[in-house]
Amino acid sequence: MALKQYPLDKTFLVAAWLESLVYGCFLVAFIMNVYIHLDSKRRQNTHSRVMFSFSIVMFILATMHLAMNCYRMIRGYVEFRLAPGGPVGYIGTLSLWDHIFKDTLYATQSILGDAAAVYRCWILWSRDYRIIIIPTIMLIVSTISGYMVCGLYSTIPPNATVFDPRLTNWITTFYSIAVAQNISTTFLMAWRLWLGEKNSARYRMGSRGSLMPILRILVESAALYLFVEIILLSLYAVDYNAQYILLEVVTPIVGFTFSVITIRINLRSQGLTDSAPSSLVSGGTGVQTIGSLPMRPIVIARRVEQFEDRHGDSEERFKNIIMAEA
Repeated sequence: MALKQYPLDKTFLVAAWLESLVYGCFLVAFIMNVYIHLDSKRRQNTHSRVMFSFSIVMFILATMHLAMNCYRMIRGYVEFRLAPGGPVGYIGTLSLWDHIFKDTLYATQSILGDAAAVYRCWILWSRDYRIIIIPTIMLIVSTISGYMVCGLYSTIPPNATVFDPRLTNWITTFYSIAVAQNISTTFLMAWRLWLGEKNSARYRMGSRGSLMPILRILVESAALYLFVEIILLSLYAVDYNAQYILLEVVTPIVGFTFSVITIRINLRSQGLTDSAPSSLVSGGTGVQTIGSLPMRPIVIARRVEQFEDRHGDSEERFKNIIMAEA
């Protein structure tokens, strides 16, 4: 039995309200991200600056997307309220310039989020290009399909919807790639951290210095974006209007998720000092990192024990015990 469609006039209002709510959360997270970046500016390395640049661009795109939705809501529910078709007729027209521009911002934000994840994987795996071959291919396919949809909007009739057969294949591809990309990059980063945790466990005393908290941060933060993308793909696959609600929310969620990862990791990494890089640590100056993730320095402790032989002759012997603490 087919799902009963949610009214489009209510759908567009709920979508705009929910996007504003999520954007507010993103705004707070972005301000915290800026504060952390400026507070630790002297300790920033190249990769930290690249990540911060991603965050700035994401915030600009999310702000422009929200502004466009606000503009469209005002025009639809005020200026076009008495026009043929009413607010739904205006907001639901895909070929209008403001709709094309709004969805281009959404596609760019989603692609940028995927690109940031691929970059983070590349850094985390010590710049091994083989690791990111498949994610990069998916990123290219996502870029083509996303912008192809935006280009096709101007060629379809005014009464067409996003469920038009000329759009479905491209939109389904874009949504599917977003889900696959999220899963693959999160898995690659989690796998790398798990390997680091496994290799360092033998040298660590206690639980301090464990990489598992960082692994949990990555997985938990990525889960929000992944959950929204899966629901969005499912709703679109069954031609349900409620997909518009999640569609508008994705743009601020991408930036929010990205900023939350940075904030949570930095909060766990207070009191960092510069130290020499290891096989898991990115090169360059600044804070020691695993990829773009700041890590605590290794503390070397030396214990000296004095032994006395059975003949009473005192003799000093030194036994060095290396203890790694995070």
